[in-house]
Amino acid sequence: MEYVVKGKITLEDYKAFNYAALIHKKSYFIILLILLFMVFSSAISGIIENPSIGTVIAQFLPIIIIFSIYLLVFKFFRNYQFKSDRTLNDDITLTLSENGINYASHRGSFNYTVEDFRKVIITNKLIAIYVSYRKAILIPKHFFTSKEEEHEIENFIKEKYSKKL
Repeated sequence: MEYVVKGKITLEDYKAFNYAALIHKKSYFIILLILLFMVFSSAISGIIENPSIGTVIAQFLPIIIIFSIYLLVFKFFRNYQFKSDRTLNDDITLTLSENGINYASHRGSFNYTVEDFRKVIITNKLIAIYVSYRKAILIPKHFFTSKEEEHEIENFIKEKYSKKL
C-alpha cells in the first residue's frame, strides 16, 4: 500500500509541531513540575508569612514578568527558525509506503526507512514522525483531501511506523 500527500508547511503547522513536541517530552514535564514547585512554594510561603495584597503582588509579579519574557523570546526564535529554513517553505511531496517515507521537494528527495523512525506523534492538527531526537517529518492534516483519507493514513502510520516498546 502506498499513499502520496502534497502540500506546504505553514507557520501555523510549525507552531503546532513545536507545541506537540513540548507536550510529548517526558523530561520537559518533569523539569517543568520541579521548577513550578520551587517557584510557587517560595511565593506561597512568602504570602503565608505576610498575607497582604502587596506581598501577593511582590511575590507573583516577577514570576509573571519572567514567564512573559520567556514566551516572547520563544515565539521570536520559533518564527525566526521557521523563516530561516528555506526547506520548510517549499512545496513537498510525501510518499508513504510500508518500507518508509520518500520526502521530495524541488531541492531534492530523501528516503527514510521504517528503521529510521524513533517516535510518532499524532495530534488534531498534524502528524510528526521523528527521525532523530530533534528532527521530524511533518504531515499537517490540511495535506489530506478528505477525512476518510486522513483516518486511513493515520491508521496506516500507527500500524506500520509506530514502534512497539
